[in-house]
Amino acid sequence: MSEQLITDLQTVQKARVFFGHQSVGNNIISGLQQLAEKSGFGLNIVELASIQAESQPSGLLHGPIGENRKPVSKCRDFERIIDQQLSDKVDFALFKFCYIDVNRNTDIENLFRVYRFTLERLMENHPQIRFIHSTIPVRCSPSTLDVRLKELVGKLLGKKNNSKLDNFQRNQYNRLLIETYGQDQVIDIAAAQATGSNGHQESFKMQGVVNHALLEEYSSDGGHLNELGQRQVARSFAHQLADIIRASDH
Repeated sequence: MSEQLITDLQTVQKARVFFGHQSVGNNIISGLQQLAEKSGFGLNIVELASIQAESQPSGLLHGPIGENRKPVSKCRDFERIIDQQLSDKVDFALFKFCYIDVNRNTDIENLFRVYRFTLERLMENHPQIRFIHSTIPVRCSPSTLDVRLKELVGKLLGKKNNSKLDNFQRNQYNRLLIETYGQDQVIDIAAAQATGSNGHQESFKMQGVVNHALLEEYSSDGGHLNELGQRQVARSFAHQLADIIRASDH
């Protein structure tokens, strides 16, 4: 277990962080628990539903927000939780959409507008909290010979690759997020999902830009993370979160 990981977990432990999420977020939490257990460092990971009104937990507080396939509900629920439950209990807060919230039919600019306005209200109403941003997870874009042949036939027949269109939309949102807030304020889950332990990045090109895709070895169903994916993405999540926490101390 690397010294960097232990340092990152220690940094997160000293802070008070809230992470709102759904299913892939649960995968990341599972990965953090695995890493903490293997490192021997007892990172305090607490479920939102378990905290008492007077408690002030350090470490990582987390819980579900909104409904899948209804991304605006996640914005509203995150805002409600901060306003009503956590205003004086956390120093850092973030939430993530899920890959299932965005597809080829999503109005990306409108969704980002809702997200941005939500964060602006929160930053104005809770200046003591540092709000962090997170990219949307991506899905696998299989690249086997069989799949590539089907894509070629589909192109010849004028058919679109809907799975890649869905992933392209997620990447479009992620680009907007990073362009607006800066890479150093964003936990880039999508990039972590696309990056192998050897540095290889899973990607595809569409409309002239390179887009992240989930490494097939990190998933058993093309979307959620298996144990390897959980650990790899959680390691990156912890490091990026710790970097933001450390930078805020200067």
